[in-house]
Amino acid sequence: MNRQLLLIIFLPLLGFSQATRTSVQNGNASNPFTWDCFCLPTTLDHVVINHQVAMDVNWAITGGGSITVNSGGKFLQSGLHNLLVDGAGSTYTNHGISAFDKIAYTNGATGSNSGDFSITTGMYAALGTSYDNSGLMDGLDSLLLEGTFDNSGTIYTGNFLNTGDFSNTGLIAADSAGNTGEFISTGGYMLFNAFGNSGTFSMTTFGWMEVVHDWYNIGDFTLGAGLQIYAREDFFNVDSLSGQAHLINEGTIEVTNNFYNSYLVSGGGNFCVGNESYNSGSMDGTFDFCDNSGQDFDVNVGAIGPDVTFCQPGCFVEVHENDFVQIKVYPNPTDGDITLESTMEVMEYRILSITGEILIAESYTGQSIKLDKLNAGTYFLHIVGPQLEKVFPIILN
Repeated sequence: MNRQLLLIIFLPLLGFSQATRTSVQNGNASNPFTWDCFCLPTTLDHVVINHQVAMDVNWAITGGGSITVNSGGKFLQSGLHNLLVDGAGSTYTNHGISAFDKIAYTNGATGSNSGDFSITTGMYAALGTSYDNSGLMDGLDSLLLEGTFDNSGTIYTGNFLNTGDFSNTGLIAADSAGNTGEFISTGGYMLFNAFGNSGTFSMTTFGWMEVVHDWYNIGDFTLGAGLQIYAREDFFNVDSLSGQAHLINEGTIEVTNNFYNSYLVSGGGNFCVGNESYNSGSMDGTFDFCDNSGQDFDVNVGAIGPDVTFCQPGCFVEVHENDFVQIKVYPNPTDGDITLESTMEVMEYRILSITGEILIAESYTGQSIKLDKLNAGTYFLHIVGPQLEKVFPIILN
């Protein structure tokens, strides 16, 4: 008999009345001795896990049922098994440690994580679902969001696509990130290898975005005052088929390589470009544009507004960092101290919370940076030198 069907087969025998089932010992989910009822929980039950339970079957939460993993509990897959949370009122809550191959939220289901949630292959949150993360989510190969997602914790994933509503005050790092829905970041830090936006994306209040490779916008993107984007290769604000690619820059955008605009750029911030710059659209605002290769645009066949300034003041963009600038921060994660090594001069550093609060601000003397007075969690190391500014996420165990 296929064990992944075991729960479904037992449902008629157990009846469909909803009850609370609590773990009483470590064991397999399919072992009746694991539960206080000496039974197998149904998909409708409220399951409470206080021990280490192995999910040795595929599992479903339906009809308003729930699973809650408490802070001392662990719900870990045994073999490759999947978890489905389906229907309004159905929820999966993790305060402890959870680890699965795949998890899906569908038809109005909800979920939350304040502990450590590891997902080997991927997570899917369908339209109408909602999720709240204030803990650590890692190991994801892909994260697909169509519903509502609120992140105030830490997310590490491979592919990330938001087609719903995503709000961020924490840390999210992804190999590739795409937004076709609404993405609102009011704090924290975003680190992507590649980034593309065709929806609505706004960064306000506090935070940074760093993109290791190319940065694309063919939608609406707003960067608030005092905020920064670091694009380490090319930067594109380009016309889409619908004729919309609007970038509003009230902060600072640093582009290590080339800058391209073929639609509309506005705002009152600053651009600093390290290599070539091309404009075939409209650059209209009170921002300052500084091209290190020639101060103004290398090629302009578009329109530049009368209030746009060029290199007032000037700016400096790091040369290709991977080739010439070597910075090491270790160990990370850390139990208390971190060591900083840089081929460029570091004058001072700050330790910030994920909400932007400055917790430590000191001159850098070359000694180890001590974090032993901080609680476990995710922080940011912000280092500054005469020709260097860099932010690193730091995990303190």
